[in-house]
Amino acid sequence: MGGEADDRAPREQQSTSQPAFPDRKPRRRTPNPSQRTHKTTTRLSDTEKTEITAAAKQRAVTVARFLAAAGLAVARGSTTVHTNEQLDAAIDELAALRTAISRIGNNINQIAFIYNAGGQPRPGEFDHALTTLIRVLARVDDAADTLVKKRL
Repeated sequence: MGGEADDRAPREQQSTSQPAFPDRKPRRRTPNPSQRTHKTTTRLSDTEKTEITAAAKQRAVTVARFLAAAGLAVARGSTTVHTNEQLDAAIDELAALRTAISRIGNNINQIAFIYNAGGQPRPGEFDHALTTLIRVLARVDDAADTLVKKRL
C-alpha cells in the first residue's frame, strides 16, 4: 500500500546554492527550431577546442550553446557567459516536485480506498502522507519564489 513517499525519509529543504536533487541528470528542454535558424562554422586549434569543450561541459551545455552564449555576452558588453543553467535547474526541480506530489497523491488515494472499503490503514500512514505533502508543497512555493526573485 505504501508508495515510495512512505518508504523514504523525507528530504529537508536544501540551500538554494545546491540543486535539490544533485544525483539527477538535468533534462534539457526541447529545442525550438524556429528560434535559431542560422548556422555558423568556426575553425579552432586543438587547444582552443579542448578549452571550449571543457567550459561547455562544466556548464552542462552543448558547445554550440556555449559559443552562442559567449559570443552574445561579448557582443552585449558583458564578461559573464549566461547559459540557461538556472532555468534548467528550476525546471528540473519543479519536475521532481511534480513527481513527488503525484506519488503522495497516489498514497492518499490508496488510504482513501482502504477507508471506503471499511478498513483501517496503518497507524500514522495518513498523517505521514499529509505531512510529506505539506513539506513538498512548501518546496514548490520556495522554488516558485526563487524563480520570481531571479526574474526581477
